[in-house]
Amino acid sequence: MKFNLEKKDIDSALLSLSAVADKKQTLPVLSNILIKAQENGLNMLSTDLEIELEMDVENVVVEEPGEITIPAKKASDIVKELPDGNISFSLEEGEKFKIKTPTGEYNLVTMEASSFPEFSSTEIDNAHEINSEELVELFQMTSFAMGNQDWRHYLNGTYIECAMGTLKMVATDAHRLAMCKKEFNTEAEFSGIIPRKTCMELMRILPRENEKIKFSIDQNRIVFSSPNFIFKSKLIDANFPNYNQVIPSGDFIEIKVNREELLDIVSRVSVLSNDKFKGVKLKSEGNLLKIFSSNNDQESAEEELQLEVANEGFEIAFNVNYLREMLNTIEDKSISIQSFGNEKSALMKTTNDKRVLVLMPVRL
Repeated sequence: MKFNLEKKDIDSALLSLSAVADKKQTLPVLSNILIKAQENGLNMLSTDLEIELEMDVENVVVEEPGEITIPAKKASDIVKELPDGNISFSLEEGEKFKIKTPTGEYNLVTMEASSFPEFSSTEIDNAHEINSEELVELFQMTSFAMGNQDWRHYLNGTYIECAMGTLKMVATDAHRLAMCKKEFNTEAEFSGIIPRKTCMELMRILPRENEKIKFSIDQNRIVFSSPNFIFKSKLIDANFPNYNQVIPSGDFIEIKVNREELLDIVSRVSVLSNDKFKGVKLKSEGNLLKIFSSNNDQESAEEELQLEVANEGFEIAFNVNYLREMLNTIEDKSISIQSFGNEKSALMKTTNDKRVLVLMPVRL
C-alpha cells in the first residue's frame, strides 16, 4: 500500500475519525482507523460499535492499493503537527505504517484489516433531505443544553422529532432547555434521541456551505450521508420527557437588555459567587437591572445595567454557567427575559421565533 496527498486534504478527516474511534479500547482494533487505498481513491472508517463514520478522501494519488488499520489518535496527532505540504503514506515490510514528509518519517504499528468489524449495510432507506446549514443550525441551537453523563441517559442527547411538516430538535439537562424548529417538506413522522457523541461529531464534520445532506431514521438508528461521508449512529433506547410541560406559560414580568453587556457583567460578578451554586441574581429597580453575587466568605459583587424595557418586580437568580452558555448561542444585540416567578422557569426571547430557550432558576 502506498499513497500520497496534501496535508489539508486529510488532516480534518483523521481528526473526525479519531474522535469516533473507541478510546476505552474494549477491543484494541476499535482504537484504530481502517484505511482502504483503492485505484479510485481513499476510503477510511472508524467505529466504537455505537457510531460509525466512513469518509472518502479526495485529491489522493494511490500508487499501490491495499488496506490496513492504524492507531487513530497517533495518526491524527502526527498529521496535525506536520507542516503544510505533501505527505506520503505507505505500508512497509514488517507491517509498519510509514508517514513520510521531506524532512522526517514516522512508523506506526498496525493491525490487520480483517480484524476490523464489518460495517452494516450503508443503504439509506426512505431518505429525507435537508440543507447542511439548516442541520448545523438545529444542532448548534440546541446541543449545548444536552446532559453530560447524566444517570438519566435519555437526557444525554438531542431529541429529533418530525410531525405535521415541522422538524424539531430539543435538548435539556433538567437545568435548561433549548428547542429549535424548521419547516420540513415531508408527510413522514419520526422521532428519536441522538446520542451526545453523535451530535458533537456531526457538528464537526457537517459542511458549512449549503450542501444537501440525506438522512434516514428508524427505531434503532439514524444515518446521515453526504458525497464525502456516511455517519451511522444508534439511537438512545428511551422515551424523551414531555418537553412542552417544561415551557412556562401564564403571567410574566419582562425585561429587555443589551445581550453583550449582560454577558460581560455576569462574567465579572460571578467571580465572587458561591462555588457550589454559581448563582447570580438579577433584579430590576426603575430603569436599571442590578446583578448581584455573594459567597460563603461574605464577599459580594454588584453591578447595574441600563434596561431597554423596564418592569418593576423582576427578580430571579440563575446559575451563571448556564446563563452565559445560553447567551453565547444568541446573536441578537438585545434579548428579553420573561420571569414567571423567582421559583419558576424563565424564558429567554430572541428575534428568532423558531427557538425556545428555557432556563431554570436557582435559590440564593
